[in-house]
Amino acid sequence: MQLSILGLNHNTAPIAVREKLSVPEQELAQAYKKLFADSRVIEATILSTCNRVEYYIVTKEDVDILDAIATSCGINEQTLREHSYIHCGSNALRHMVAVASGIDSLVLGEPQIFGQVKDAFRFARDHGSVHAYINRLEQFVLRTTKKVRTDTGISENAVSVSYAAVDLAKKIFGSLADKRALIIGAGEMCELAVEHLVGAGIGGITVTNRTLSKAEDLARQFAGKAVAFDKFADSLHEADIVISSTGAPVAVVESGMVKRAMTKRKREPMFFIDIAVPRDIAEDVGKLDNVYVYDIDDLKQVVEANRKEREHEATKAIELINGAVIRFEHEMDSLAADPLIVALREQTLSVFEQEFQKYCAKNPVSEEEKEKLMAMCNAMANKLLHAPVKSLKSYVGSGGSYSMAEAARLLFNLEK
Repeated sequence: MQLSILGLNHNTAPIAVREKLSVPEQELAQAYKKLFADSRVIEATILSTCNRVEYYIVTKEDVDILDAIATSCGINEQTLREHSYIHCGSNALRHMVAVASGIDSLVLGEPQIFGQVKDAFRFARDHGSVHAYINRLEQFVLRTTKKVRTDTGISENAVSVSYAAVDLAKKIFGSLADKRALIIGAGEMCELAVEHLVGAGIGGITVTNRTLSKAEDLARQFAGKAVAFDKFADSLHEADIVISSTGAPVAVVESGMVKRAMTKRKREPMFFIDIAVPRDIAEDVGKLDNVYVYDIDDLKQVVEANRKEREHEATKAIELINGAVIRFEHEMDSLAADPLIVALREQTLSVFEQEFQKYCAKNPVSEEEKEKLMAMCNAMANKLLHAPVKSLKSYVGSGGSYSMAEAARLLFNLEK
């Protein structure tokens, strides 16, 4: 069996090309049907996310996978060639685990891709494109990815500004379960921050924006509440955490409104995260007692330090993956000997059976004696086959190549 991967991602292809290969879940059945119209394709799994599309293809022999996928997807072969990458054999195995563990992600070590890979295998099973090889491949990829994430710190430490902001909030407050956050703005950065806050178990969310409908939309997604922009100062005292990114030309949070909020809070700490440029939080706010203010430069320093730490852990992860790939290939090579072993066992038992029947035809034997003799024949066959079967599995698994005489010596353990 030959495993090949054809893929394109955020590094190799613009979104206009990725869109052409992207396969929404509702179109997977048709995509697999087109793929298996090519008789050379035996098993397949399709991974389609916002940043990558990859086809994992199993064939009996080397196949021009680029031609097969271009035909299946109805895309120009030259365009696909310019923007895609192809991996085969060991490189394909290493790439799959690198993808599943986040080593190959836009954000190094991000955890979401693992769930997407698991879903891809599940969808493949649903559409009948998984058999013996990909079943074992799935087990290998998921098992090795879990080990990477357990034995290395590749997914630890925040490497996005929004994530780093929430990480800092957790360090100051510990549990966020009894805390409330005020989000000023409703753009992408704020939405990401809300996602991370909810993931961290925040107690409640309030959203404000100059366009109230946008604030209401974002609040609705996360079971929060929205307030009008010109009224948010009145509820500022309710917030333990304030995250702001409005794009306003001047500060939208001034020290006077924070002083009033702190009086109502009886000096309970407040944590401000300013991810806007220009800054949304007035500079003198950070001088107030029990008020903590971090701007985007502070967060970027945290992100850069964490990114370097993840890169160090990625090196350890790659070493772990390389070892796992070698073991998996040996396992799969050993399985290649199974049909030969079955044939050898059947042939041996057939010879014993024939000789047994000849003996019984010439010599009167009771049914009880027949059972005893047959059991003895089976035991002799198993003992006879034990050494060659063990040697065959061992040497096929190690990739050894021998002459016929050497094979016979190894197969029947003649050295001893």
